[in-house]
Amino acid sequence: MSGKLLLRKLGMFAFTLWCVLTIMFFLFKLLPGDPTTIFLDNNFSSEMIEQQRRLWGLTDPLWQQYLRYVWNMVSFHFGDSFFGNESVGHIMAQKSLYTCLMIVPALLISIIGGTLIGAVAGWRRNTVFEKTVVTGSLLLHSAPSFVVGIFALMVFSYTLQWLPSGGIVSIGAPDSLGSMLTSGDYLKHLILPCLVLVSREITGPILLLRNSMLEVKGSDFVDILRAKGLSPAQVVVHATRNALLPLVTYIAVMTAAAFQGQVLLEIIFAWPGIGRELVSALRDLDYPVAQAALYLMALITLGMNFIADSAYAFIDPRITSD
Repeated sequence: MSGKLLLRKLGMFAFTLWCVLTIMFFLFKLLPGDPTTIFLDNNFSSEMIEQQRRLWGLTDPLWQQYLRYVWNMVSFHFGDSFFGNESVGHIMAQKSLYTCLMIVPALLISIIGGTLIGAVAGWRRNTVFEKTVVTGSLLLHSAPSFVVGIFALMVFSYTLQWLPSGGIVSIGAPDSLGSMLTSGDYLKHLILPCLVLVSREITGPILLLRNSMLEVKGSDFVDILRAKGLSPAQVVVHATRNALLPLVTYIAVMTAAAFQGQVLLEIIFAWPGIGRELVSALRDLDYPVAQAALYLMALITLGMNFIADSAYAFIDPRITSD
C-alpha cells in the first residue's frame, strides 16, 4: 500500500473520529436531566449547587467545554466519575478487561471453528453437511443475540440449573485476575455468554470460508496438486490456506462487531463489562463514565475497520489510491 493511500486513510480515520466525538458531545448536552439533581439533595443551597456545577465545568462557555472534552478524550484523560469518586480511566480499564474476558474466547472459538466448518462445507458442496451448515448459519445469523441469550438462560440456568444465571464469578469468590482465571467458577459463568456470542459470530467465518473455498476448489492449482499425487486431505489443507485470504480482513471487522453487540449480552448475563457500565452510567447521568465508554467502543470499532481496510489494501496490491 502506498504512503499516499495510507495518509488518506489516516485522515479519514481522524475525521470520522472527530465527527463521532462531536456528535457525542452535543448528544449528551441534549439529554434531559442534570447530574447535580441526582448527586445533591434538597438540603443543599442554590449556591452550593452552583459551586458544584462550576467544579464539574458545567457553567463554562459551550466552546470551552467542547475543546476541553475533545482534548480529554483524545489524550484519554477522562477525569473522575460524578458519583463513584473514582478515576474513570481506572473504571474503563477494569470493565474493558472483563469485556475482553468474554469476547476473546468467543472470537477464538468462532474463528477457529468457523474456519474448519466453512472449509469442509465449501469442499463438500451439495452434500447434506453443507446444506445443514449453510441453513443453520443463516438461521443463527438472523436470530437476535438477546433472544438467544434469554432462551439460553431459561433453559440452562432456570430450568435445568446447570449453569449460573449471571455475573463473572459467584459472590465471595476470589476477584483477583489470576485467581479468577484459574478458577472453575469463572469458566462456569463464562460458558453461557460465550456460547451465545459464538452462535452469532461463528456464522461469518463459516459462510465466508464456504464461499471462498468454492472459488478455490475450481482453480487450476487444485488440479495440479491432485496430479502430483497428494492425498485428498493434503489437497484440502492447501486449498484452505488459499481460501483464508478474505478471512484475514474479516477478523478485524468481526472483532469490532463483537464489541458493539456485547452490550445487551452483558446486561442479560449481568456481566460487569464496559457495555453494562455504559448503561448504568447513562441511567445515573454519570457523563464522564458514559462518554468514556462510548468513546472507547467507537475507537475500537473505527480502529478495527481501519486495520481491516489497510490489511486488505496491503494484501491485494491491485488496490491503489485512485
